[in-house]
Amino acid sequence: MGKMRIIGLTGGCGTGKSTVAGLLAEKGGHIIDADKLTWELQKPGASAYEEIVKWLGTDFLLEDGSLNRRKIAELVFNDKQALRKLNNIVHTKVAEEIKSSIELIESTHDEGFIVLDVPIPVEKGFLDTADVIWVTVANNDIRVERLMARMGISEQEAMNRINSQLSNWEYESLGDVVIENEKGIEELKQKVEEALD
Repeated sequence: MGKMRIIGLTGGCGTGKSTVAGLLAEKGGHIIDADKLTWELQKPGASAYEEIVKWLGTDFLLEDGSLNRRKIAELVFNDKQALRKLNNIVHTKVAEEIKSSIELIESTHDEGFIVLDVPIPVEKGFLDTADVIWVTVANNDIRVERLMARMGISEQEAMNRINSQLSNWEYESLGDVVIENEKGIEELKQKVEEALD
């Protein structure tokens, strides 16, 4: 048991980040999914949930005690400072959780490597934790098509989602390895294998 190599994987929606994570899992990668952690940590009783309730009060809860995500989304959508505060709470807790997940994997597994699957390349718990940063990119036309197909949304909605994230160029500038995913799964597999070597 010891220190494992940590790949930080990020990329915008529709670039195939999840597909790459899946391919890395097949190659022995232990995946830590930040989206899943974010979701878990906002469940009643979890650490981010407690902080959010302390901050916003019980007006932002549904009858079953869970967070009223729609109401919170409306709040932060119109208020940059509230958004920053929310992100700060969530990212801090997710960063802590990522660190303990890494420790757990390293103490229970002898082989493989760790993959931090993170949609937003934050400094803490991601950029400062990974040994190497992988970025998935694809041109926006392809991303729009994929999002429309996957989520059943309009072209405009797909564009809005893409535009709310970092640009391909901003993602690329962070990456040590850039995986362009525009052709198909076979080519993608090949690129992942080359990058792993």
